[in-house]
Amino acid sequence: MQRSLVFSLITLYVLVLWSEQTQRPQFTNTYNPRVFSHTLKKEESNLFSIMIGLASDNYREYFEIDGKLCAASRYLSLLYAKKGEVPKRVETTALRPLLWSYGVYDFQYLPTAFVYKSEDSLKESIKTYIHLSSKRGLFMCGVGIADFKDERRIATIICSKRIVYATDIPKIMTEGSYLNLSFGIRSGYKEPIIYYSPPSGGVYKARPAVNEKGEFYDSYKLDGGLGKYLVQIIAKGPTGAEPIFLIPIYVNMDISDIKKELMTYVNLEDHTKTVSEEEAKEMLYKAINFERKKLNIAPVKLNTQLSQIAFEKSKMMAEKQLFGHEVDSKKTEEILRSKNIRFSKMAENIGLNSSPRMAHFLFMSSPAHRASILDPAYSEVGIGIYKVGDEEPQWFITEIFIVPMEF
Repeated sequence: MQRSLVFSLITLYVLVLWSEQTQRPQFTNTYNPRVFSHTLKKEESNLFSIMIGLASDNYREYFEIDGKLCAASRYLSLLYAKKGEVPKRVETTALRPLLWSYGVYDFQYLPTAFVYKSEDSLKESIKTYIHLSSKRGLFMCGVGIADFKDERRIATIICSKRIVYATDIPKIMTEGSYLNLSFGIRSGYKEPIIYYSPPSGGVYKARPAVNEKGEFYDSYKLDGGLGKYLVQIIAKGPTGAEPIFLIPIYVNMDISDIKKELMTYVNLEDHTKTVSEEEAKEMLYKAINFERKKLNIAPVKLNTQLSQIAFEKSKMMAEKQLFGHEVDSKKTEEILRSKNIRFSKMAENIGLNSSPRMAHFLFMSSPAHRASILDPAYSEVGIGIYKVGDEEPQWFITEIFIVPMEF
């Protein structure tokens, strides 16, 4: 009897400890550790089965469940339950630091959350989401469910595009040490390029070597000062060059400061969601030159013709629900030449965000995008914005930078 009681108490303690741990992000010194334990609840397993059932025959076999995404999803469900409300649209960009804390470094992902009472209402709520996830190739999924008021429940789903496969990437390092990256990429992607960005600014671009197993590897010395470094990988995919990986590396930073930064954006209120497309364009133009002014870089001029091309690109991505530098086999540089725009150098930033503010935050959090904004060579920019929806809009944003040539 006593032995049985002790066993029951130990079991209860373990369950309570596990429950508490799943309610908050895990802050460790390493990204995506090789062992990540997460157990799905029965209703979470049922939710994933419903997702599979709603997917079309062409995509059903591609969906996978991921422990880290499940842990992040459950955290959000518990957070929304505590607040007593679920946002109409889950803030995508603001979740990136939260996903980093769980060791998720996928660049493209799509979250959703909803309240439900029955399985039938659950199916209706996620039909559109499954269609969008399938169309964008977001097949690595996490699900999390929490109890809500009035005998209802909250379900959160996060699906991502998992292209880079790597383990044991350091999160916290010391100045002067070397960041050694070793990774594989999914079939259909090739020629990865790594962008390193130190806290002091600037970008270093590297083409990784390949070993006999077909894995990519590179080494970068962290000697650009203390603070947050950014590491991004861009590779050639089915629709052209595509960002596939983004993480920060913290050098000589205190863990408490890292926690604070990672969680800042989860509850961030954004008041730029309701502005017009023209207002958003002006905001982004001012933001670009504000970033350049901080580093004593000459401002770029807003080019009307470039802005029209950028708008058409954003509109095309929105209407086709595709996101990439090449849509319908049309490259931006080819479009510019067809419009008799002469240039010696060009760059393009594209974003799909919930607000202009979040778009700029993401651009400045990406080495490659930030390099375009801060490159002193560029003197002209075109900005095109296409807004979908009013209450909880999606913002398709294109920025085109050029170094013009004289005729």
